[in-house]
Amino acid sequence: MQFSVPQFIDVEDKIVGPFTAKQTIFMIAGGGLILIAFTFFNTGFFIIALLFILPATLAFAFYRPKGISLSQYMGNFMDFFTANHIYIWRREPEIVMYKAVQKKHSGNEAPMKVVSKSRIRDLANLLDTSAAVNLPYEVETRPDENIFRK
Repeated sequence: MQFSVPQFIDVEDKIVGPFTAKQTIFMIAGGGLILIAFTFFNTGFFIIALLFILPATLAFAFYRPKGISLSQYMGNFMDFFTANHIYIWRREPEIVMYKAVQKKHSGNEAPMKVVSKSRIRDLANLLDTSAAVNLPYEVETRPDENIFRK
């Protein structure tokens, strides 16, 4: 049984025409505040209130800074400034400079073995494919096969 998977879950549903539920609520609240200012106060106060309420209403309804709604952005802003912040300073350890000294080989030490590029390539291939390839320097069975058999 197959189910369809929603593709655009971050897109809000349109409730009233091209407006989402949040946008509709903000515009109704702003319109209500403007109506109250028009009804109960004189014309001068109404114009001043209109100059503040209308841009704020439009900003909260339509402006999306950094991809989130302005109301959520303002909530994050208030949370940041009202939350307690703990700043911890930790002293960094002092930097000590070391001098690189090359060791001199004495006669009794064995020289370092040089591994050819072809052998490294073969070993890398063996590790990548994890298949037993019979190379001249390899045993007949892989070490990980039959590890419990004695």
